[in-house]
Amino acid sequence: MLIHEIIQAIHPLQVIGNTDNLQSLDIRHLLTDSRQLGAEPEATLFFALKTEKNDGANYIPSLIERGVKAFVLEASSLAQLDQLAPLAPLVFLVVDSSLAALQQLAAYKRSLYKGPVIGITGSNGKTVVKEWLYQLLKDDYRITRSPKSYNSQIGVPLSVWQLNEETELAIFEAGISEMGEMARLQPIIQPTIGVITYIGTEHGENFPSLEAKHAEKMQLFSQCSTIVEDPTHQNIRTCAGVMRALGYSEEVIAERILHQTHETILEVNLTALVDNVRYFRSLILSTTRLTCMVKAFAYGAGSVEVSKALQQSKLVDYLAVAVADEGVELRKAGITLPIIIMDPEVAALDLIIENNLQPNIYSFQVLDDIIHAAETKGLESLPVHIKIDSGMHRLGFFLEDMPALIARLQGQKAVRVASVFSHLAGSDETQFDDFTHEQACYFSECAEQLSVALDYPIIKHICNTAGIERFPEYHFDMCRLGIGLYGLSFAGANLHNVCTLKTTILSVKMVGAGSTVGYGRHTQLTEPRQIAVIPIGYADGFDRRFSNYGGEVLVRGKRCPVVGNVCMDQAMIDITGTDAQVGDYAIVFGDNLPIEELADKLQTIPYEVLTSISRRVQRVYFHE
Repeated sequence: MLIHEIIQAIHPLQVIGNTDNLQSLDIRHLLTDSRQLGAEPEATLFFALKTEKNDGANYIPSLIERGVKAFVLEASSLAQLDQLAPLAPLVFLVVDSSLAALQQLAAYKRSLYKGPVIGITGSNGKTVVKEWLYQLLKDDYRITRSPKSYNSQIGVPLSVWQLNEETELAIFEAGISEMGEMARLQPIIQPTIGVITYIGTEHGENFPSLEAKHAEKMQLFSQCSTIVEDPTHQNIRTCAGVMRALGYSEEVIAERILHQTHETILEVNLTALVDNVRYFRSLILSTTRLTCMVKAFAYGAGSVEVSKALQQSKLVDYLAVAVADEGVELRKAGITLPIIIMDPEVAALDLIIENNLQPNIYSFQVLDDIIHAAETKGLESLPVHIKIDSGMHRLGFFLEDMPALIARLQGQKAVRVASVFSHLAGSDETQFDDFTHEQACYFSECAEQLSVALDYPIIKHICNTAGIERFPEYHFDMCRLGIGLYGLSFAGANLHNVCTLKTTILSVKMVGAGSTVGYGRHTQLTEPRQIAVIPIGYADGFDRRFSNYGGEVLVRGKRCPVVGNVCMDQAMIDITGTDAQVGDYAIVFGDNLPIEELADKLQTIPYEVLTSISRRVQRVYFHE
């Protein structure tokens, strides 16, 4: 869209700059976060959003240096332009509200599109329904849809801006957090088909009642010819209703949904994840740094999306992964936070250095290897992290190693110690509290010797998730947050569940008394039972020890036992008395079936359950 058309759409109070020289300026991208600038800065329009704590106009000088030519800013921020030296042709559109201008431009873009638009709202399930609809309809339409969970006052206009001449169907989700917001989103989306997912009490603190919240959300559909709401709030059935509204036959709907429901998904609530970080942040001093562990595919949740959410939250100072390849993946995905490599391998030292990663040093051999690699590249002060073995007896230096370690560090310039740290072996169990105190004292002595000997500040850290909650006296300069990200507390805190593993029922049949179910015929029925098949097996991370009544799943709010042996790709469950049907969800773990319960049944820890989820299980990310 040419800049002159944008000016006509948003009616700025003032235009600063010589637009005659920019008549051919074609804006293809809208930007509200300077960190997300793409490969075409000259085709980007930056909206300097203003909040209570920040003013986007502060980032205009750096964006100019990076090639951006067009800006929207508020009249109250005009003083920022006085600091700019005359540069190449630029245009500034001055408005009362940058957010209102962004929404006005998106509404104009929507008015140019004449095809069908599906608008989705609800308390939860919006992103899942959107993604399911995309999968069901993508072979028939060129679809433009909300990226990820872009459903806010900012996310919706950015989503709608993606409409183009090739779009044949649009699918947008809308989320609100207070009264009056949907009235601003309705003219931007202008749905022709409305979709309502489950509307509940979640995030209802800014609404006087559930009825008021429902009425507010319904404003999205004020001009809709068709509204789809399944009374059972089953997402699959909601999708079927949308397909009917689009004119699909029941045969096509059944065939596509049957194919689609073969998928098992792990839903990852990134809003809940960040809220959990805030809880742990509240337990430490504002000057204490925080590292988040995102190793092992972020405990199964997906390291890239989790890391992006953590970076955008601005609550985290470091990330940590196990091996170099994990760090490289994050760098390629645009993660700029410092990344610690906990288990650096000699063969990967070049990757570590080239990608600005920071290795953990746990032995003299590793230290010598890294010093040699850095010196070979002519580097100085490569950040490294020194591991102390304070009692875990896995990796790290002992107290008696300190003199030799200090001498080696003082005798070179290639590396610089960023932090010294250790691992607590039993901080989650009160029976080991005395040992935890011993570890902390041992670590403190080692860290003190390093700090005194080296002539620069060194970060000290020993507390993990349990340590953060139970041992505030050992927070030192930084803490490391791992399993707590996903809602596990060792102090009984009411954290948010982040991950929900769900699958769908493929088939339902009545199996007679005396019949057996599954390989090995280990389950024999004593009476007729309704048996359902779900497409999840031990290859997906559904442990074989759940076989033969060893595990349960939730179907329509009722616990249904696993019958027969868990297969590689499927499992059987007893759904007798639930009225469940093909396409209904079966929850493996989530809000009402905690992952801790599964871990207890397997006599293991939640870490293992999470990290065992196969990569073939689709991850679906959403924000509330």
